[in-house]
Amino acid sequence: MTLVHADHGAAMLFVLLLGAGATVAALLSRRVIGLRILDYPTGRSAHARPVPKGGGLAILAVFMTGVPLAQMLWHHAPTLADKTLLAATAWLGLFSWRDDMHPMPALWKLRAQVLAALLVAWGSLGVLPHDGAAWTALAGRSLWLVVLCNAINFMDGLDGLAAGCTLLACMATALLCLHAGAGVDTWGTALVMAVAIAGFLPFNFPRARLFMGDVGSQCCGLVLGALGLHMADLPPLAHGRVLMPLMLSGLLADVGVTLLRRAMLRRPLLQAHREHFYQMAHRGGMEPTAITMLAWAATLCGAVAAGALAGGVIGLPAATGGPLALQLVWAAVVIWRVRHAPGVRW
Repeated sequence: MTLVHADHGAAMLFVLLLGAGATVAALLSRRVIGLRILDYPTGRSAHARPVPKGGGLAILAVFMTGVPLAQMLWHHAPTLADKTLLAATAWLGLFSWRDDMHPMPALWKLRAQVLAALLVAWGSLGVLPHDGAAWTALAGRSLWLVVLCNAINFMDGLDGLAAGCTLLACMATALLCLHAGAGVDTWGTALVMAVAIAGFLPFNFPRARLFMGDVGSQCCGLVLGALGLHMADLPPLAHGRVLMPLMLSGLLADVGVTLLRRAMLRRPLLQAHREHFYQMAHRGGMEPTAITMLAWAATLCGAVAAGALAGGVIGLPAATGGPLALQLVWAAVVIWRVRHAPGVRW
């Protein structure tokens, strides 16, 4: 059921559900801090003291309970896509939490991501692949999901950066899908994820008292990827396939350029490092809060461009040109700072 055809009672209950979700996420985040499962600083860390981790558990708990409840309120019968998303998110979340507690080889984590991505991609297609085109679609969607899982995970290295960008992308997705007349399985899912992060974010920004950990960042990436697939399948949204990449263009550009550079220098791609642009900006002396706020601003600019493109206000070249120009300016600023910062090398 779409929001346009909803009764006021269901709408009020849904608003209460969202408020309760944010409150529960905050309470659970505080509880996780009390567990004292610490992330100790290393040579790759931006923090200088141990900080509790596992805040993603609060996000995961609210998302896993909030999405089915929201669908029940709107009398939405769960589809295969809904079921596979919840199952894959639960699987990836539990695996990632195990990895947060006892780190595992990077290849194991990649395999867990691929399994979750295949499950979500199959659910989004609705049928088992039966020909070459279907297998290609499954592979392409799975690759997109794995990319998003890793992109959010790689960018979750500074207070509030990944969480805030995810929240903004979810809010923008909900607005676009509501305008397009989509069902609660899309905008409801986006809003539930948004409020889950909203409850956690005060503990992560501006000074982190709690980190998401892989359990949070990888699940956020998987859900964002699934929402991107939902928008791609919505006929009323023009250029639906590029809307989520536009919103997350800042994060994706940072990850893509960094990995390309490491590949060209023959550095291991699966090895942890601190060579992302946001990390180099921090090492070059820029305040973490300023870097995070700039990343949020880039996500907002991408969301505005996505909205204008989806509504037919601008074309694809104009929609991509603005975020691209912003990324070029940001890259130039970071390169300049690194060159003039004593003792800092890429």
